[in-house]
Amino acid sequence: MRKTLLLVTALGTVLFSCSKIPTTTQEQYREGIKAAYQQDWGRAEELLKKALNGELSPQQQEKAKLFLADAYFNDGDFENAALNYEEFLELYPASPYAKDALFRLGVCYLNLIKGPQWDQTFTHRAISAFQKFIKLYPNDPRVPKAKEYIKLARKILAEHNIYIGGTYDMLRKFTASIQRYKLVKEKYSDVEAPDRLNYLLGRAYYFTYIQANDEISRLKDKLEQEEERLHSSDPDERRVAKYRIKLIKSDIEKWKETAKKNHVIGEKILKEVAEKYPNSPYGIKARKILLGEKILNVEPVINPIKHSIWWKIKETF
Repeated sequence: MRKTLLLVTALGTVLFSCSKIPTTTQEQYREGIKAAYQQDWGRAEELLKKALNGELSPQQQEKAKLFLADAYFNDGDFENAALNYEEFLELYPASPYAKDALFRLGVCYLNLIKGPQWDQTFTHRAISAFQKFIKLYPNDPRVPKAKEYIKLARKILAEHNIYIGGTYDMLRKFTASIQRYKLVKEKYSDVEAPDRLNYLLGRAYYFTYIQANDEISRLKDKLEQEEERLHSSDPDERRVAKYRIKLIKSDIEKWKETAKKNHVIGEKILKEVAEKYPNSPYGIKARKILLGEKILNVEPVINPIKHSIWWKIKETF
């Protein structure tokens, strides 16, 4: 008797639960919106996705699409949130919710950035989203925050270029790293510590002679090969060899000039760093280099982005 009663009770619970499962588009829509208000993000995602596959009024479609994006956002699924915010903004650019969608889209992009060492597509997208937000909604109270996030994204781009410069430093390709550090100085000096940036730039200039010596050694090997060809019985081969010898000698002289010129530039920059920032780690290193120490270790890249629930809580409405 007791077993029968338990079975009936269990069966009744299952039937009651089944009756609670929304089956129509309208039920799925209402329950999905309700779940979102209750912060039951997983249920909201499931029901609103189903509802959007059915027949909804234009107003319901707009709300369901936004709430679905918000559910993904609050659930920490920033990739799906970004896709849905993008679609929402494309479909409803004049919606009163568009500014919220645009701001959160920018936050999604920030959360999708892996760091300075990786591809920077989402960094550029974040900057673009926040710049558009500021332009379209200049009086919104989140504008200062949008500016703060643009600055953060620009810092990531600066560090990305410093990372590439450091890679060139590691390979002793200082002329290439100089170009990266100069780019950071020209475009991102407002988000980079001047002692660090100038130290890296000055060091790359100062040690260009190492790269030059490697290149000159390689060119001299080629020069020997071409000089051997001068003994060929083929007049065309001798003519080509003479032409190549001329070019190689010219390249050798260019490297000598570059090494000399860059050493002077680097010395000047390192002196400025040492004098202006005497107690900075970079000022100290600059001084050591000027005294003859070869400091060639690659400086660690700073990752200013923090991947944590902090982002989600900070931007949740």
